[in-house]
Amino acid sequence: MTSSQPSMASQRGKGSAVRTSGSHRGWWVIVAAVVGWFALWSLTPGLLSNGVGHLLTDDLAASVGIETLLAAVLAVMLVLTHQRFNRVLFAPSWSVWLYALPLILAIALPLHYDLVLPVFLYMVWMTVSVFWQDYLTFGLLQSYLGRRLPTWGVVASTAVIFWLGHALFIPERFGLANWVPSLAILGLGLALASLRSWLKTLHLILALHLSFYFLFA
Repeated sequence: MTSSQPSMASQRGKGSAVRTSGSHRGWWVIVAAVVGWFALWSLTPGLLSNGVGHLLTDDLAASVGIETLLAAVLAVMLVLTHQRFNRVLFAPSWSVWLYALPLILAIALPLHYDLVLPVFLYMVWMTVSVFWQDYLTFGLLQSYLGRRLPTWGVVASTAVIFWLGHALFIPERFGLANWVPSLAILGLGLALASLRSWLKTLHLILALHLSFYFLFA
């Protein structure tokens, strides 16, 4: 019996070390996810006045097209490399039928569209941009945060990071000086993160977000 005691103590020590190491790796994954989110968020089509598209051309339509294409390619890469998350995010659900709403609004969009960009480019831009924003934030980021944080912490953290993405990159519109739209973005982040936590899928978020842009263009 005596000889077995050191062995058992050694095994407990090793198990504790493994758990500690795994815990540290888990937090590093979250830190990397947040840093990666900010880096990728900066590539949101049309977000920055000096974005990638504007560095290559002065033509507005061409710059929007370049940034939209880049975001689309990166989005495909992210989708292909996160299949485990996608099985939850895009699981079959009643909310899939809600995609009919932005589809109907897209058909009606040319009847009331009054912006500078060609209407088809606008539709492609908004479709890619909405998917990019929502998949990146309420899909991937929220999933990674959920590995270590309780539900309330995930919702709150996602909303604050979503708000920071607007306040830091577009301070003239959503900075603290503009407290009404700034609070509105924070509230929107809380609402969307809560919906994602409740429904698990992205269908409702994507459908409502895209419908907004097609309705008020």
